[in-house]
Amino acid sequence: MTSKHPIGFDERIDGVLSLEKNLHLLQDLSTAVICCNAKFHIEFTNPAAQALLDISEIQALGENVLSFLINPNMEDILLRCLATTQNATLRQVEVLSASRRTKLVDCILTPVQSQESGFLALEMNEVNQVARQLEENTMEVGQHVNTQVIRAIAHEIKNPLGGLRGAAQLLNRELGRNPDMRPYTEIIIRETDRLCGLVDSMSQSQAPINIEPINIHEVLEHVYHLALAEVADSFAIIRDYDPSLPLVDGDRELLIQAFVNMVQNAIEASGDSGTVRLRTRVQRQATIGKTRHLRAARIDIEDNGCGVPADIIDQVFYPMISGKSKGEGLGLSIVHQIITRHGGSISCKSRPGQTCFSTVLIFTGSNGGNK
Repeated sequence: MTSKHPIGFDERIDGVLSLEKNLHLLQDLSTAVICCNAKFHIEFTNPAAQALLDISEIQALGENVLSFLINPNMEDILLRCLATTQNATLRQVEVLSASRRTKLVDCILTPVQSQESGFLALEMNEVNQVARQLEENTMEVGQHVNTQVIRAIAHEIKNPLGGLRGAAQLLNRELGRNPDMRPYTEIIIRETDRLCGLVDSMSQSQAPINIEPINIHEVLEHVYHLALAEVADSFAIIRDYDPSLPLVDGDRELLIQAFVNMVQNAIEASGDSGTVRLRTRVQRQATIGKTRHLRAARIDIEDNGCGVPADIIDQVFYPMISGKSKGEGLGLSIVHQIITRHGGSISCKSRPGQTCFSTVLIFTGSNGGNK
């Protein structure tokens, strides 16, 4: 640690203490902590702050903290806090991350005086984090109930489909003398098989998945080339990868199925001249279920299309929910099941012109974090 870093704080120990002595405590906090100098240039961020801002420690160093805080009065508030050396608490401050995602935080400003000049410590907590956790828990329960109902329905549907297919095969043999009629029985057999496949997708058999260490970028490259073959020259598919990502635990084929589905949805939503971005980042302090992981992989599929309708955004991963005029609404439900079976999580943020599906997957060898 060099001398350019500011003096920090840890209210839980002895009030204001040196950052040099308490850095290891700040690194493990789930609360985002940013320290900036009197000119508001960032000199320290802990991993939770880097996750909040979607930025690395090196990228954040020297950036103006005001570029991330969306409040026309923020500079005056910070100057007043420095001048009076009084703490300040701000509720529901908008933060614009480096990836242009807006988040709401509660922020505590703590002025810290050093021998040379004043510094500010900003402690930020996402206000929607608890709500998001409750939403994930509710979705998990709802998906379990939906899966059980769909399996029961699938069982009842597949019985007559099996009989229908058998009858069509018998009829096909009887029509050997009249080959002109055989295409009709072949259509019956083919469409019966398609319906059986659809029912199997709905019920998502719980057969063991083939989990092994995989390079998520190899999966995304496969998806990228599949998508590239289907779009017009005027359509842009941008790859924005973090090459430092370690391997993740996953089933390659199932993950390809999930990301193909998300990318196809993004392409359909964006029109003939749209843009889809495939982005990977390290997600710090990632909470999945009841477990907090210090580091995980985040994969964003982002498009500039019309957005998910506001009336279904909270149910977009449920079966039979679709924003398309023609669509059965099964794709994202299957995606959700694939990702959760990998021990990961998936979420969606959307507004007209920007929709982002974010998937978080566990690194190989990760032992989780604090529950």
